[in-house]
Amino acid sequence: MKLTLTAAFLTTALTSPVFADSCSDLTGLTLYNVRIDGAATVGAGTVPADPMSAMTGGSPTPVGVGAHCLVEGKIEDREGVNGRYGIRFQLRMPEDWNGKFLFQGGGGTDGFIAPAIGTIPSTGTTATPALKRGYAVVSMDGGHDGMTLDFTADQQSRLDLAYASIGKVSNTAKALISTFYSAAPEQSYFMGCSNGGREAMMAAQRFPLEFDGVVAGNPGFHLSRAALGGVWDVTQWAKVAPRDAMYSALTPEDLDAVAEEINRQCDALDGLEDGVVAAYRQCEFAPEALRGQLDDAKLDALIAVMAGPTDADGNAVYTDWPWDPGVAAEGWRAWKLGTETMPAMHQILTVPSTGAVFMTPPQQVPLDPDFAEMADEVSDVGGYFDADETYLTTFAQKGGKMVIFQGLADPIFSATDIARWHDQAEEDTGADFAQLFMVPGMTHCGGGNATFEDFDPLTVLEEWAATDEVPTAMVARAPSMPEREMPICAYPLEALFQGGDPDIADNFACMAN
Repeated sequence: MKLTLTAAFLTTALTSPVFADSCSDLTGLTLYNVRIDGAATVGAGTVPADPMSAMTGGSPTPVGVGAHCLVEGKIEDREGVNGRYGIRFQLRMPEDWNGKFLFQGGGGTDGFIAPAIGTIPSTGTTATPALKRGYAVVSMDGGHDGMTLDFTADQQSRLDLAYASIGKVSNTAKALISTFYSAAPEQSYFMGCSNGGREAMMAAQRFPLEFDGVVAGNPGFHLSRAALGGVWDVTQWAKVAPRDAMYSALTPEDLDAVAEEINRQCDALDGLEDGVVAAYRQCEFAPEALRGQLDDAKLDALIAVMAGPTDADGNAVYTDWPWDPGVAAEGWRAWKLGTETMPAMHQILTVPSTGAVFMTPPQQVPLDPDFAEMADEVSDVGGYFDADETYLTTFAQKGGKMVIFQGLADPIFSATDIARWHDQAEEDTGADFAQLFMVPGMTHCGGGNATFEDFDPLTVLEEWAATDEVPTAMVARAPSMPEREMPICAYPLEALFQGGDPDIADNFACMAN
């Protein structure tokens, strides 16, 4: 079958004949349950933007890459209950290989193949993508094609999305890499954000011997319960606004007032009043101070949303959320409330996928759900979708390392939840295998107000692997304040200003409160 490139390229250099021949030879390779649709060399040039960057944290702009071999194929092509299924993948192997392999995670409910270039999964990053560093990079569609939820009727497709596709694609990619370079990867990493972050944590949980390290950004590791959080949000806003105009529950001006009050109460706690609440663990925000600025119904709905979903007896079924001034950012509104022209993502994605993905059989979520019943309903499916295991001794004892970053203003997956996971994992597995970096102001996989979203967790992982020195901070920049640098500290440490020039990262110290 002739190779159909999934992205256009502006080539500026040709590859060597030997490299090209070795690449094209892969079309004749026989692997069990794998169909190679094509293999072709691509000269140095530009890969277009990731069209799903809002879901993956991938690059929203074109990316320059070097010459490489592009392989596309499908694993376990089969007839499912309602159509053809299988796991489509894309593997790019650079001419100048560094001996490493990176599995690039997806986003949303997958169903698409993002360009396999290994961009740092934060939309504000300027860090060099993995492919350009010399990594062989693979991406996949999670086992179904398309963004609709029809795939949930097929049991194997659900399992592939949950976890099984990770092992299948990893094995296939490594076989292709070993054949192409006549050498197996010396190190294997997984990196992704959102569902891709969940997949990264799942890689460490279910395939601990396959990976030496993972970068998990804003991970949906507790996906089944986070889905209930999205449903809860919709029910709370519906108390103050029509469902077809949920955006009106809180205006942009309302959220600006909330952000201003958060800054008034908490911004100075880190030693610097700059719109960045770096001392987030010291922030004991009192939302009642907003009463009078917001009317009672609006404030009560907001407080309920930030407290997280509960059942009729007041028992939590997910978790609460930190109060961060990033609530005024477009990314927070897009998921929680929506706009006049676009409904909230929780309405159009979270609520439908909660019923389709996490309930058996797939069903619609009722308008007035019983959250105790829903929590029981999603628990079974959550058992294989959630990457919330805290006993990761196999991964840790082999030297596996986890770098996790999380936006404190993430509107989908609560920073409080991943902090609690980290606390328990440290107790159950140990303190020297997973480092969590909380990013003030950042929403989901980048974005936010006054947020230091330009950072490089892959380099942090690489240096950790090379030196075995546990990282305690990564230097970050804010696109809105390009002259500034500050450290993003490893949880539970916070970046506290020590005086001097606030644009210099060394003038901050990572300290416990």
